[in-house]
Amino acid sequence: MRKVVISIAIFILLLGGYYLMNYTGFYFDFHPNQEITADIKTEGKNIYIKDKDNDAYKEFEIKGVEVSSSLPGKNGTDFAVNRLTWLRWFKQIQEMGANTIKIATIFDDTFYNAFYEFNSSSEEHIYLLQGIQVSDYANNSQKDAYDDGFFKSLQEDSLIVIDIIHGKRSIASANIKGSGQYRKDISPWVLGYIVGNGWNPGTMAYTNKNKDYNKIYEGKYFKTFGDSTVFEAMLAKIIDGMVSYESKKYKSQRLVTFFNDPQNDPFEYDIHYAMQLNKYNMLNAENIKPTDEFKGAYVAAYMVYEFIPDFSKYFSVEQKSDIVEELGILNKDLFYYGYTELLAKYHTIPVIVSGYGFSTSRGTDSEEGAINEYQQGLALITAYEDIMKSGCSGAIINSWQDTWGRASWNTSYSVDAKDSNFWNDVQTYAQGYGLMSFDAGENDPISYIDGDSSEWDEKDIVLSDNGTNLSVMYDESYMYLLVEKEGLTEDMKFYIPIDTTPKSGTNTTISGRITFERMVDFIISFSGQNNSKILVQERYESIKSNYSAMLGTFDPYPNPPKIDSQKFIPIRMILKNNKMIPEEMDAVESRALRLFDSYETGKMIYGNSNPNSRDYNSLADFHYGNNLVEIRIPWQILNFSNPANMKIHDDYYVNYGVEEISISKLYIGFSEINQESPAKMVPVKLKGWSDKVTYHERLKDSYFMLKKIWGE
Repeated sequence: MRKVVISIAIFILLLGGYYLMNYTGFYFDFHPNQEITADIKTEGKNIYIKDKDNDAYKEFEIKGVEVSSSLPGKNGTDFAVNRLTWLRWFKQIQEMGANTIKIATIFDDTFYNAFYEFNSSSEEHIYLLQGIQVSDYANNSQKDAYDDGFFKSLQEDSLIVIDIIHGKRSIASANIKGSGQYRKDISPWVLGYIVGNGWNPGTMAYTNKNKDYNKIYEGKYFKTFGDSTVFEAMLAKIIDGMVSYESKKYKSQRLVTFFNDPQNDPFEYDIHYAMQLNKYNMLNAENIKPTDEFKGAYVAAYMVYEFIPDFSKYFSVEQKSDIVEELGILNKDLFYYGYTELLAKYHTIPVIVSGYGFSTSRGTDSEEGAINEYQQGLALITAYEDIMKSGCSGAIINSWQDTWGRASWNTSYSVDAKDSNFWNDVQTYAQGYGLMSFDAGENDPISYIDGDSSEWDEKDIVLSDNGTNLSVMYDESYMYLLVEKEGLTEDMKFYIPIDTTPKSGTNTTISGRITFERMVDFIISFSGQNNSKILVQERYESIKSNYSAMLGTFDPYPNPPKIDSQKFIPIRMILKNNKMIPEEMDAVESRALRLFDSYETGKMIYGNSNPNSRDYNSLADFHYGNNLVEIRIPWQILNFSNPANMKIHDDYYVNYGVEEISISKLYIGFSEINQESPAKMVPVKLKGWSDKVTYHERLKDSYFMLKKIWGE
C-alpha cells in the first residue's frame, strides 16, 4: 500500500512539474554563469546577423512579408491553415527572394512545426519576426495600458512567445492567439520580437496622463530617461522583462522592438494641425535605451502609410528647429514624401519598416482610384527601393495573402460584418493587400472576362429575345453576365436593367427613352470601352443616405427621393480627406475643405480578367468578343450586404441607414436605346452558399515582379 501511495505521489509531482514547466514557464537556472549569446546585433544604423558557417557577422537587409492565419470562410483566430499549406507558402515566399516573415501574434503549433520543418530541410533559411499583440478590446477600452487586460496580458504573452520559439510551451486554449504543444526549437531562425500591432492613441494618451505611474524605468537591459513618457516606460518594462527571461532561461538574446506608426511617431505637429490629425502622442524609441548588458539588436519599427501629404510642412516651430538639418536635405521624392528618410536620419538606431502595402481591390478610398496587380508590383518595388535609399535596414510587405472579411472604413456600413469572410468583397480595399489572391472557384472562376464564351452553357441563358441571349452565373466574388447578339460591337449602345429590391424602383428613366416591364433599381449602360457604367435609382443609392453630412449635401431624410423616382445616378464611394485647414481660413472656407470627395466606382473598366492573358488586367469589369460582351459585377455594387445568404439593403429612408432583407431572386433584362417596347425582365433564382465557400490560390503579378527583383 505504501508503495502505491509513493507511486501516486511521484506521479502527481511529475505531473505537477510537467504542468509548471510547460504551461506556466516555471524553470530552474542550473547554469547561472553561462555566457549569453546573440546571433543578431546592431552597429550604428545597420543590423548584423551571424553567419553560422564562419562564425562572423554580416550585414542583414530585411526583405520581408507578413503572413496571417486567414483563409476564406474562416476567421483568423480559427488558425485553419494546415501544415502543407504553410510549407507551400514558405517555399513560395523564399523563392520570391524574401528572407523574413512576420506574424502579428502567437499562432497555433501547426505554424511553428511547419516553420521548423521547412528550415530544417532547407539550405537557405527564412527568419521570423514574432509579433506580440494586445487584444482589440483591451487596446480600445477606456482604461490605461497598466490595466490587467492590457499590461498583464502583454507581459504574459511576451514571455510565452520566448518559450514557444524554444519549443518549451503548451497552451490549452486561447481567444485571440493560437494553442497547442510547442515542442520545436525554432530559435536559430527567429530574428526577434515586435511588441504590439497598433496602439490606440486614446489609450496611450490616457496612460501618459496618469500620474500614478513613473516615466522612468531602470532595468538590467533597458531603461528610460529624460523626456520619456509613461507609455514608453511601460514598453521598456515589457522589453526588459523579455530580454531578462530569455537571457536567464535560454542564455540568448535577439532583436527587440515595438510597433510605431505616423500617428504616434516622435514628431510634434503644430497644435492647430495636430487637432485635425488626432495626433496627440509621441512615441520615441530614442527614449528607451539598452544598457551595456544587452548584446542583441534594438531597432525602431514603423508601420508606414500616407498620414498626410507633405507632412513636415505641419510640424511645430520647435520640431522644425530641432531637426532643421534633416529637413533641409529631405528628399521628398522618396516614399511618402521622404517620411522613411526622415525616420532614418532622426534615429540613432536602425530603422525597419514593419509594414507597408498597396491594395489591388476594386474599391478604394483614394482619389487616384484603384490599382491593378501590375501597378501594385511597381508600387511595392519602388517603395522598397526608396526605403533602402532612405537609410532604413529593410521592410516588410503587408501582406502575403488577401483577406476575405477584412473591413474598410468607407464600406463597412454596407456589409454584414458577421459573415463577411464568406465572400470576396472586391469593393473593400482592405481585403486586397496580398501578393496572393484567393479567387472564387475550386480551380478557376466560373468565368474569365476575356471575350471567350467557351465556359458558358445553354443552361446559363436566362433571356432570349429578338436575337439577343442574356446569360447569368455567379460565385463568391461576382455576378457574371454574357450578352450575345449578332452584330454586337463596341459601338453599339444598350442597357441591362436589374431589379433587386421590392421596396423601390422605377419602370422608366427620367428621359422616358427606356422603359421596363418591372420596377428597376440598376441600369448597366454600355457605350464602348471608356463610357460604360452602372447607374442606380436615386432612392437606392447608398452613400448620400449614409454620408450626406460628410459629403456636404443636404440632409436627405426629411425629404427623401421618391420610391419610384425615375432618376438614375452614378454609383460612388466616399474618399478620405487629407486636406489641412489653415489657421487663418474663415468658417465658410474651412467647412468646404472639411467635406469629403467621392469616386465613381460604378464606372466600368474595360480589360481582360484572365491572368493567363498577356493583356491581363485584374480590375477588368467587361470585355468584348465576337458578337458578345462578358461582364462581371461586384456584389456590393448591387447593394448586397451578404451574398452568401442573399441579403441586400432594405430601404435606407425607412430604416435610417442600412438594414437587411433576404431575396431569393432578382430580375434582369436587355434594352437597346430608343427601343419602342418596354425591356423584357426575367427572374434569376438566387441561392446563397452560406459558409460553404470555394476558392483557389493564385499568385498575383506583383509576386512575380518582386521575384525578379528580390530573387536575383
